[in-house]
Amino acid sequence: MAYGVLNGESTAPQTNLKVAGQFLNGLGMLLGFGMGVAGYSILREPLDVRLDHLKIRLRNTGGQLPGRGLRILHLSDTHFQGIEWRERAKIDRIRRLTAGLEYDLLVHTGDFWHNDSGLNNLLTLLDSIPRPRLGSYGVLGNHDYVCYSHSDMWTRNWARYQAHNEQGGNGHQTNGLVSKPASPNGLAPHQNPPKKLSMFQNMVEFYRFAKYFMNVPFVLKRVHFNDVERLRRTLSDHGVQILHNQALHLQHKPGHPDGVDLYLAGVDDVSEGQPDVHQAFASVQTTKPLILLSHHPDILQEARAWQADVVLSGHTHGGQISLPWLGAIHTHSAHLRRHEAAGYLRRGKTHVYITRGVGEGIPLRFGARPQITLLTIKAG
Repeated sequence: MAYGVLNGESTAPQTNLKVAGQFLNGLGMLLGFGMGVAGYSILREPLDVRLDHLKIRLRNTGGQLPGRGLRILHLSDTHFQGIEWRERAKIDRIRRLTAGLEYDLLVHTGDFWHNDSGLNNLLTLLDSIPRPRLGSYGVLGNHDYVCYSHSDMWTRNWARYQAHNEQGGNGHQTNGLVSKPASPNGLAPHQNPPKKLSMFQNMVEFYRFAKYFMNVPFVLKRVHFNDVERLRRTLSDHGVQILHNQALHLQHKPGHPDGVDLYLAGVDDVSEGQPDVHQAFASVQTTKPLILLSHHPDILQEARAWQADVVLSGHTHGGQISLPWLGAIHTHSAHLRRHEAAGYLRRGKTHVYITRGVGEGIPLRFGARPQITLLTIKAG
C-alpha cells in the first residue's frame, strides 16, 4: 500500500495516532457520561423526593365529602433499613415539603421498612409530618413481611422462563414475587439440559428472555422474615392503624359542609399476605364513597376491587428506571402495562392512583423520582 508523503515523511503514523486519539476521547466521553448517569441515579434522583398534587372527582357523593374536598397525603414504599445518610436526607426533604400542610387523612400503602433496622427512621419520618385532621391508616406490603436476595435472581427467572416456554407460553403467572428453587441443579424437575445454540439463536433467545423478564414480577429468594407484628404494634402506638382485610366507616360531622361520611378499606399484601377483598368489603354500604388501600396494584385483578371508587397503591416504584418511549423497564406487576407503572388511571368507574413511593429496594432511580402525593377527592 502507498502512503502519502509530506516533507519526505510518511503521514500514516500521524493519521493512526489521530484516529487513536479520537477513539480514546470518544471512549472517555462515554465512560464519563456513564459515570455521570450512574452517580445521578444513585446519589441524586433517589433523594429528590417531590410533592405532587392530584384532584379526583366522584359523582353522587354530595354531602359525604367536605366542600373543599377530602385531602389525603399518600405515602408508600419508604423501604427504610437504617442507611442513615440516605434515609435522613429523604426525611428532611419530606419535612420541608409538608411543613404547615393541612389535610384530612394520612395513608401509607405498605413497605414501611425494608427490614427491622429501618424502624427508627420510619418513626422519625412519621413524627416529622404534620398530623392529619381525621387519622392515619395503612396496609402492609411484601417487604413488611420478608427480605429478599437478588443473588440468584437471574437463574431463578431463567428457570421460570424455560418452564413458561415448555408450556407453550401459556403457563400460569402468579402474583407472588417469590418461588421455591426449581431443583439443586437450577433446572425445573422435568426440564432437559439445554441444547447448544448458534450465536444468532442465543441472541434471539436472550431478547425473548429479556422481554419476558421485563413483563412479569421478579422471582426472588427469601432470606429473612421481618417482625411484622412488632411493626404493626409500633405503628399503632404512633397512631397509624393497619387495615387488614377490613373497612372502617369514617364519619365526621356528617351533613356538615366540612363533614365526611365514607368507607376506607385495606387489604393484605398480594404476594406475601392473604388479601381478601370480599372480607374487607363485607360491611360496606354501597351508597357511600369507598376508598381501597392495597400495597400491590395487582389487587385490580380481583373483580370486586372495582367496586371501590378509588384504589390507592404503591409497590412499583414507577419501575425505578423509566426511559423515554419505553417507559418503566419493569412494572413489578402481572396486571399493569408499562405506561401504567405509576400515576393515575381508570378501571371502569374506579379511579386508581399508583405512587412511585419514597424509597427503593435497589438504591437507584432514573426517570422515576420518588414522590409523596396530596390527593383531593371532591364531589362532582
